[in-house]
Amino acid sequence: MKIAWDFKSAVFNLLLVGVLILLLAPLLIVFISSFLDKAHLSWPFNDFTFRWYIEVFKRDIWVKALMNSLIVAGLTTLLTLIICTPAAYAITRKTNRITENLRTFFMSPIMIPPVMIGISLLIFLSNFGFRGSYLDLALGHTLWAGPIVFITMIAVFERFNPIYAYAAQDLGANSLEIFWQITLPMVKPGLIASIFLSFVLSTQEFIIGLFLYTPKTIILPVEIYTAIRYELSPAISAISVYLVGIVVIGLFVIDRMIGIENVSFSGKG
Repeated sequence: MKIAWDFKSAVFNLLLVGVLILLLAPLLIVFISSFLDKAHLSWPFNDFTFRWYIEVFKRDIWVKALMNSLIVAGLTTLLTLIICTPAAYAITRKTNRITENLRTFFMSPIMIPPVMIGISLLIFLSNFGFRGSYLDLALGHTLWAGPIVFITMIAVFERFNPIYAYAAQDLGANSLEIFWQITLPMVKPGLIASIFLSFVLSTQEFIIGLFLYTPKTIILPVEIYTAIRYELSPAISAISVYLVGIVVIGLFVIDRMIGIENVSFSGKG
């Protein structure tokens, strides 16, 4: 029995494997280099060691940058939920020209290069004397993470069955009571996914943070960039693996809560 051989499928599979290798190779190199037994990145190496994963917490600058990143990510998460969740709920309730324009408005920051966002915020905040706080970085990260959370929450609300809201309305509940007591509890998985999504996006954002940070508010991606200009230490690879771990955990939670396929740019659930 001869097995049919599809040339196009074989070429496509080879290209797919090649793309996957290109995408995963840098991560694999960073992961392996974080276990080097030498004080600098060089090949070959003799043994594996975990000491760099402990070493990063012995450096005050790394710990400070990590804490700053967590604080900024927490503020970013709070701002994105406060702004984007009610906006997504209001837009999904009615479809007209106004809501479509509002949908475009909330999504517009993602179409602007982060460099332009960083420069604009730097000029704006400096004119008002607000530069140099965690809130500055959180505002910048909100402009970057907000549209993604907004799109995600639209997908969540569009999958919400409105019959429960109608029933509550028939029983005398007003719009605010319906939102807080009926809608939000039923879309809790989507909210949790949005929390992780905005938190992950904030911890990984670099370009906006590069324009807005000060020595007191330097965040981890910027500190990694600064450190790698002066040293090639396996400790940098180790802290990078920690950042990748945050992404992996966040994506796992999002996939379990609402499905990663619903984090799309279509706004449809």
